Amino acid sequence: MTRKLNGPAAVIPVATLFASLGAAVTATGQTTTDAGVWTAVSLRGPISANGAWGWTADSFLRSRDGVQTLDFVLGHVMVTRDVTERVGVGFGYGFAAGFEDSGALLEHRFAQQVGWSRGLRTRLSVRSLVEERFIVGQDGMLLRARQQVRVVWPLARQGRLRGVVSEEVLVQADSRALTSPRLHSNRAFVGIGRTLTTRTAMEVGYLNSYSIAGSNRPRRSHVLSASLAVSVSEGRR
Repeated sequence: MTRKLNGPAAVIPVATLFASLGAAVTATGQTTTDAGVWTAVSLRGPISANGAWGWTADSFLRSRDGVQTLDFVLGHVMVTRDVTERVGVGFGYGFAAGFEDSGALLEHRFAQQVGWSRGLRTRLSVRSLVEERFIVGQDGMLLRARQQVRVVWPLARQGRLRGVVSEEVLVQADSRALTSPRLHSNRAFVGIGRTLTTRTAMEVGYLNSYSIAGSNRPRRSHVLSASLAVSVSEGRR
């Protein structure tokens, strides 16, 4: 039986979700609209014998104008640590390439995250992540904070098919950090997950992305999102 959330543990995730929804309300008069496909492949496994320490290796590929234009590629590795049954932390490095109309941008990215989750069949998770971004050919460092709320629940008795919704807000700042934050993007996802084997699972669904990254003109993207997660250790997905 899934236990009910109560007290601060229930209020904080709900408040975060409503705050993120509010942050996405912007003027749409100058917004461009686009369609694309985003794909992700994630590998993960244990480092320590007890499984408390682990690793992940993720690759992301995104297109715009449907599938006509390559938009973004990222490879990222992270070391994770389960602090408690519900709380985990991680730190990692990624290398990315973004393909704007003006040319390619290469980026070195360092990241630190804290995650919290609760529930068995219906699972609520909250992830807070901070990134230090270094764009090749540009001076200084960009800071970006990402806050995600995600809910997964079973659609079938066996639990192999499940519904997934998530909301993520990204806020970016320059080296002055606290004096220059601005909304970077907002991503809302709804989809279906499927356990394929004991070590693999996939998700596919619709993602709505609002972004002002790279220009002062916002972009609204309607995205077909698909991801595959593969565990190299039995029972870890």
